Amino acid sequence: MNSKNKQWVQWHRTFWAILVLSVMGLGLARWVLFYGHTPGLEEAFSTDVKKVFWLGLRFDVKNAAIFIGPWLLISLFFYSASSAVWRVFTRGFSAYAFVFLSVVNLLSVVNYYYFTFYQSPINALIFGLKEDDTQAVLQTLWSDFPVIRLLLLVFGFSAIQLGLARAWGRRGAAFYSTSGWVAMVVVSIFAVVLLGRGSVSKFPLRAMHMTVSSHAFLNQLVPSGLHALLLVRKERKRSQLGDDENVLIKAFGFENWQQAASQCLNAPIKDYAGLQQVLPVHSHAKESPPHVVLTIMEGWGRHLMEFDDPVANDLLGALRPWVQQKADYFGQAISIQHGTHPSLEGLLLDTPITPLTQSIYGYVNYDTARMLPYKKAGYRTVFLTAGPGSWRQLNTVLLKQGFDEVHDETAIRRAYPEASTHTWGVDDEWMFKYGFQLLQEADARGEKVALVMLSVTNHPPHRIPSHYQPFSLDQNKLQAQAATSAVDTLAILQTYQYANHALGEFLNDLERSQLLSRTLFAATGDHNTRMIFSYPDNKNLHNKYGVPLLFYIPEAYRVPSDVVPARSWAGHSDIFPTLWAHSLSEVEVPLSQGHNLYQSEPLSVLGTMSEQGGDGVILSRFGAIANLSRPVFYEWADGGELEHTESPSTELQQVLVQQRSCFALSDWRIRSQALAVK
Repeated sequence: MNSKNKQWVQWHRTFWAILVLSVMGLGLARWVLFYGHTPGLEEAFSTDVKKVFWLGLRFDVKNAAIFIGPWLLISLFFYSASSAVWRVFTRGFSAYAFVFLSVVNLLSVVNYYYFTFYQSPINALIFGLKEDDTQAVLQTLWSDFPVIRLLLLVFGFSAIQLGLARAWGRRGAAFYSTSGWVAMVVVSIFAVVLLGRGSVSKFPLRAMHMTVSSHAFLNQLVPSGLHALLLVRKERKRSQLGDDENVLIKAFGFENWQQAASQCLNAPIKDYAGLQQVLPVHSHAKESPPHVVLTIMEGWGRHLMEFDDPVANDLLGALRPWVQQKADYFGQAISIQHGTHPSLEGLLLDTPITPLTQSIYGYVNYDTARMLPYKKAGYRTVFLTAGPGSWRQLNTVLLKQGFDEVHDETAIRRAYPEASTHTWGVDDEWMFKYGFQLLQEADARGEKVALVMLSVTNHPPHRIPSHYQPFSLDQNKLQAQAATSAVDTLAILQTYQYANHALGEFLNDLERSQLLSRTLFAATGDHNTRMIFSYPDNKNLHNKYGVPLLFYIPEAYRVPSDVVPARSWAGHSDIFPTLWAHSLSEVEVPLSQGHNLYQSEPLSVLGTMSEQGGDGVILSRFGAIANLSRPVFYEWADGGELEHTESPSTELQQVLVQQRSCFALSDWRIRSQALAVK
């Protein structure tokens, strides 16, 4: 019995050593993340930083206790087992401990580089590894990161942790009396339960306790890679919409959807018909319907455009005259989401719920689909992507959302066998050539086309086609603001320039062919440019989510009251209301928070991405708001940055009320249609 007592005590010491060492590893990872991405050393010893590391420690201990703790109870069943059976148990525990430590350490490394890329801890976009082109994602990771060295580091560090734990277990283990052993077991079980609860108060430690600072960067340090993945899995499960269509209506304090709609649309809405509007007569659009083209550019961030220099750092190429003179450039726009597919869904379906079409709800024909008004008006509606049509099942789901056809890289390469390719598809210039040819042929047949294009070149791994000769670029123009090496910065600048130049050449082709005189054109980015800038706090929310927004409306399709606001905030939700107003006549369209940018100057714009631990980001002339559920307010400071305020202006509070109503309405409208189909 003495030998069994001693061997269990040795294992018990190893058990606690594993728990402690795993927590120490997570603490080290948090420290590296902090000092690798901190916005300024002046915060290094602030009270908020101490709170972050203390709360992070509590969550780390809680998660370690949950994953390791059950082995304490399991060990009791093997206490009296034979030596051979006990060895099987201890080896099983060691194997589990090594796997656990390896996973925890791997997720810490992933979280570090994830933050470098997305300016966020692990979030729902990580599921793109499975839902995107998995091979392309893996190729990108292999190309951009030292995968082998990182894996060796992870497994080597995990082996050292396990070795130290086992050595500690064998060191100085003593025999305990029966009463002493029982006391040890009881205390250990109590301690594990308490640690797994994370709190001695009435309520356990939960995600709602994770906000400790007004600095978003510090709040994002609280969850470890493991914890962030657990949170996003829970968030993912919530994308199963449940059975309550009014969940956000209630959460934002509205009695019913009609109240939210009336607030959002500034008009009394009594029934569902009030959510539709028949456009006024547009004589020229009625007599000569124009083509309509929307280009969604991969990684087309607005912030990088600020470093353009036509002589030394030409980021625009052939697009320059269109941004500066020929078209209308809206320089204060943000994306609706922070990833390609989420933004695509938000833009084309007006949905704050994503992923939507990659679930059982993807078979619903949503009446908010932006292509439906064009389809009703007799347009040929086409989606063209430079990548594979099977990506996120676009070639299937879009046919249920108002598109007649989906063309992809296969069709482009069939038309242009010489097209250059890369990890994610064909290069942008070939997509634009194909799109131009499609418009020409349709125009010759007398067809009216509504075309949406999605580019892919400006995506990691950044590279340009071998035949492309870049214009002058100087990464030194970015000075200390670049978060990447000089080599990577130059590669990003080249790819950014190439994509812009290809877009400009497409517009030049339309102009030379005279197609542009009867074509409405809009272009925007799906999200900001990845990697090149770091946004560790919310001083630069407007840049973190900023994308260019470009419109070309032929003179014949403008209306007398059209005005281009000088400093209007705009977003993805404004694109189709603007296009509809200038291309359709007496066609029914869905109402939403979006505006015709030539007829009104929005006071604010809403993005439905997650920020500060909750959904929604608002930018306005009065400031900014993050997390509409538990709002954090910011006001504009000198230098064009945002600073946190505990005393928001009346105007900013009114903006919150207005945008909450629009967010709730959009959520209810999608949710009610999705849940109606069982």
